[in-house]
This record gives sequence, structure tokens and C-alpha cells, in this order.
Amino acid sequence: MALSQEERKHWEDVIRETGGTREIMLNSREIPEKLSKCRELVERTEMMLPVGKAGIPDVRIVITKALDRKDGCPVHVNCHGGGFVFPQGEDDDYYCAHIASGIHGIVVDVDYAVGPDHPFPTAFEQSYAAVQWAFSQCENWHADEKRVSMGGQSAGGNLTAAVALRANESKDFQLCLQVLAYAAMNFQTDPASRPETTPGAVERMRAFDAFYTAGDKALNLSPFVSPGLATDAMIKDLPSTLIITAGRCNLRFEDEAYGMRLVEAGTEVTMKRFLNSRHGFAGRMVDEWWEAQECVIHAILGASL
Repeated sequence: MALSQEERKHWEDVIRETGGTREIMLNSREIPEKLSKCRELVERTEMMLPVGKAGIPDVRIVITKALDRKDGCPVHVNCHGGGFVFPQGEDDDYYCAHIASGIHGIVVDVDYAVGPDHPFPTAFEQSYAAVQWAFSQCENWHADEKRVSMGGQSAGGNLTAAVALRANESKDFQLCLQVLAYAAMNFQTDPASRPETTPGAVERMRAFDAFYTAGDKALNLSPFVSPGLATDAMIKDLPSTLIITAGRCNLRFEDEAYGMRLVEAGTEVTMKRFLNSRHGFAGRMVDEWWEAQECVIHAILGASL
């Protein structure tokens, strides 16, 4: 299934008219000096990683390594946000530099392909492959495979939760931690039904949904698209979880509900709501962004199998 040209143009117009373009997002933030200095503490390389699945293109990954890392360091796989529409940007580079330098380890940033040209399951399969690759590199990096974690913001949080669910079933690898920051967890629920929503946000979320699933509403029932719909059996034995929400973002309701389900299933869960922050704050470097990024660093440093 694919969107028609007319449908595609409609949703592109919606994103532009509701303030959801990459240009608006980038122009709305400045790079703080203390974050810029983090880039001096790391080294970066990038590569194209073959996914090995028919119809799924190679994925660009950026590897950020702390200059002071030591043997046995942690590895964190990051999936950026952007509504499954916007690719990895410069703000993600700064975020990964802070995390890598803070954990004295390695961050693998997944620049997954986005919609509408690359709908589900492209980003999901690419993210999964990137985590598998990170595990395979631990020996070469002298990193600790028991300290491999994954996290993401918004769409990246969705991908993180979905990857953790599949890994829990497949046993391909075992994460020590998942970090879900203001993640979109349930595409089956129409955005208009979410509490504290606004008309612009409703239409923008519908556009993101249409581009990610190519308009196939049946996909929204899959736990790999809507992790919040995972069965009780699927969420049993998931890795330790950090859930970050924003007091001015209505995704906090479904994120915290998912967190409570994980608690009931026996998972160790930490939930931190930043009351004075909006959606995307940690990556866009607004509101309580520094505290949120430090919270992620603290969680990674404390996580191990």
C-alpha cells in the first residue's frame, strides 16, 4: 500500500502549516556552549550498514566515541526523533556527543530512513539491525556487551520500544536498558482522542501516522508500530526502563501508562516527568533539556545485566 500523490501532498501541507518542518525546528533552538564543548571530548565516524533484508536499504550510522573511554565501557544505541519524517540532524550530533562523553563510552546513532518514501517496516528493521551490529562490535571496541542500551525520543522512543519487544521474543540480543523519551506509543488511538490536545497537533500526528504506515490503518494494530498495544506476554522480561515525559506534552499519558504496565510485569522502571518542558525538549535543547540528558547518562551508567 502506498499513499497517492494527492494524499502525500495533503499531509506535506499539513506538516508545513502546523509548524512541523525541520527548518522551523532547527531555527527554534541555539546550541549552548556547554554542549558544544562536549564535541571536543569525542571522536566521530560514520558508515553505511547493510541491513540484509529484502527491500530494506542500507542505513547510515554515526559512531561517537568518548576520547577517555576505557575497557568495559557502555554502548548506547540512539534513535532520533522527527515523527518518522525528518532525518538525523545536527542537534542529534550534539546530543550523542554529550551522552558519549558523559558515559565515557560509545553511542551509535541510527539515521534511519524516513517516510513517506520509506514507510514501516524500514526504520524498524534498520534500527534492529543497528543494535545487532553494535553487539557484534563490543569485542572490537573493548566494550561490555552486558552494558548495551538503547534509547530514543518521540519517534525514536517508539522504535526503541518496538526493538526491545522484538528482541524479547527473538532472543537475538539482550539490552540492559531502554530509554523512552516522550515516545509515541499508540497509533491506533486517533490523536483527537488524546487528552490536552490541540487541532494543529492532531493533524500533524495524523500526518506522521500516514507517512509512517503509508496510510495502512491495519498496521497501527501491530505492537511494532504501536508498542503500547503489546500483550502482557510480550512485555514480560523487558529490560530496565527509563521513561522521560514532559509536563506540556500529552504523550505523557500513554508513556506513563506503558510504564505502569511494565512495573506490573516485573520490570524495573524509572519515570521522570519534567513539568516545565514541552515535546522534544531534550533534543532541541530547550526547557529542562540539560537535566533530561543528564538523567539519561545516569541511567546508562547504572545499567548492566
